[in-house]
Amino acid sequence: MKLSHIAISLVAAAALTTTGGAFAGGGHGHNHGGHDKEAEQEERTAESTGKVHSIAEDGSSVVLEHGPIPALRWPAMTMELALADPSLAEGLEVGAQVHFVLHQTGATDYKIISIEPAHDH
Repeated sequence: MKLSHIAISLVAAAALTTTGGAFAGGGHGHNHGGHDKEAEQEERTAESTGKVHSIAEDGSSVVLEHGPIPALRWPAMTMELALADPSLAEGLEVGAQVHFVLHQTGATDYKIISIEPAHDH
């Protein structure tokens, strides 16, 4: 009799272990399949405009004064941002107004993947 109780306990424990992930999303019993990955990808890029304050000699980064970036919940600020490729610095000038696109590369790290002169409309 004790052996059957142990077997039932093991089966119950295994069932709880394998279904535990289904309840991790707030207790509603289903996951969103690829939806979370799609949302994560959408949040990984953002764009804005700003003014170039300086450009690293090796083309690795720029210091930009940019407006608020709502997609990242960033206020307006002046900050150094890495460039995904040093060739992006070619043709940039200190004082120029630019439009740029950021791509998230880590939990709190971003790189500029596109930067070009801002065009007034």
